[in-house]
Amino acid sequence: LHQSKAEQKKNIQTIPYRVSVQVSSTMGVRPRQCLVYGGLLLIAVGATLVHGDFSYEDPDRWADTDPDCGGMRQSPIDIVRSAATLPSLDHAAPLLLEGGARKPVSIVVTNNGHTAQYTFRWSKESERPTLIGGPLPFGAPYVLEQLHFHWGADNGRGSEHTFDGVAWAAEAHFVFYKQEYGSFEQAVTRPDGLAVVGALYEVGGDKVKPGAKWAVPLPKIRPAGSTATLEGGAVFNLDSVAPGGSWQRYYSYAGSLTTPPCAESVTWIVRDGISPIAQKDLDELRNLRDSAGQPLVDNFRPVQPLNGRPVVRYGF
Repeated sequence: LHQSKAEQKKNIQTIPYRVSVQVSSTMGVRPRQCLVYGGLLLIAVGATLVHGDFSYEDPDRWADTDPDCGGMRQSPIDIVRSAATLPSLDHAAPLLLEGGARKPVSIVVTNNGHTAQYTFRWSKESERPTLIGGPLPFGAPYVLEQLHFHWGADNGRGSEHTFDGVAWAAEAHFVFYKQEYGSFEQAVTRPDGLAVVGALYEVGGDKVKPGAKWAVPLPKIRPAGSTATLEGGAVFNLDSVAPGGSWQRYYSYAGSLTTPPCAESVTWIVRDGISPIAQKDLDELRNLRDSAGQPLVDNFRPVQPLNGRPVVRYGF
């Protein structure tokens, strides 16, 4: 999503649980391949697309350089619960998450200047958690690529999706790609290439203990471009990231990536129910810095017009 303009010296250090930290001018991840999207050359870095700089200060200008950002099926949206429809018979099968309790070999955590991103590494491809059923094409598995967060400067905003006009403190995105396409980079160019699960958060009060495993490395990646690798006892599974919500009760619609190039290749699955987050863990996200050295906050796109798209409710 962002590539540093300044050359930065590499700095490697060790933190508990064998977590290595690296800062580099390529955001700590080497480009995996290049592709052409919409006639423009993009460099794939992990599961994000490096497509020049963009700013959350003026998201209405994104379409000036990325035309898809002005498309008809953009995300996020405001989900009006009372307006949601029932699924058709060909999408009535339950949504199954296989391997949600499985832990990866390692997790690469990156501050790319726009978010904290977690890229999961597996000893075998067959170990990747998989989504199948529900609103997805019949019989087509989608495999996990990465997780990232969006949050606000205060607890009254931060989520990208809203329910009945109400925003929440943060939102996690679990990014999956259609297995038959072989990679995220290839899948993002297809209209059915991606499935993203959105989980919304509210501050849970004193009963929610701080120090969730996903939050532990955040102090080590505060500068934009910092990367930490979690191994051993530091890794975590998907089920632990957003407790309290349901993978069977959700809303779905056809949408897009919420950052440039805003590719309209996403089947969105926004979980009903709000997960708790510790205030301290949320503050660690707010302590991250963007590429200009400023606090990385309010990294959410405003809701976009629905343009007649159906929003379907499942599990109600």
